[in-house]
Amino acid sequence: MNKTILCVLAHPDDAEFLCAGTLARLVTEKGFKVHIATMTAGDCGSATLGPEEISSIKRPACFLLFRAS
Repeated sequence: MNKTILCVLAHPDDAEFLCAGTLARLVTEKGFKVHIATMTAGDCGSATLGPEEISSIKRPACFLLFRAS
């Protein structure tokens, strides 16, 4: 059986808010490998930071999530 999950979500941080617990459990308890695809840059996700600044913060964070898997 293929133990790879592709989690496709619209926005950066969606995986953390919507299904991070489930994905983490599948990685740690069942040995799955997880990949997360985000369809937007996250450039509209802040009331205080500009589009380029918030996007430059969120984009690297996406690559860190479940990197250990």
